[in-house]
Amino acid sequence: MSVDVTVCHLHKESSLLSFNTSDGDRCWSITNITISSCVGVCESHDGLRLRPVTGAAFRLKLSAYHEQDCGCCTGVGDWVQQPVLCDRAGTTTVELYKYTDCACVTCEAIESLPAGYT
Repeated sequence: MSVDVTVCHLHKESSLLSFNTSDGDRCWSITNITISSCVGVCESHDGLRLRPVTGAAFRLKLSAYHEQDCGCCTGVGDWVQQPVLCDRAGTTTVELYKYTDCACVTCEAIESLPAGYT
């Protein structure tokens, strides 16, 4: 699978889905399905910064501090049901997450995202 790794964006690829269940049953999609994902890079930096502070007698001094900004590519979408055929179970359905939009968010924000973001 070749993925264009550029700025964070929605990537879609159509293919047959094939997997093994936890009990060893082999399953596959009946037709090609569109699999979506969020791919790409987001701006990040980590470094030392200097800022002016006033000291005694109002002399200008520089104070060093650490600054980190981490961006992560993530998205929103919906769970959809997909029919699959399995060797032992026959026709059944599985749920797949279909991304509809992607964006860069701060990595720290990922833990506090509302339901629907991953």
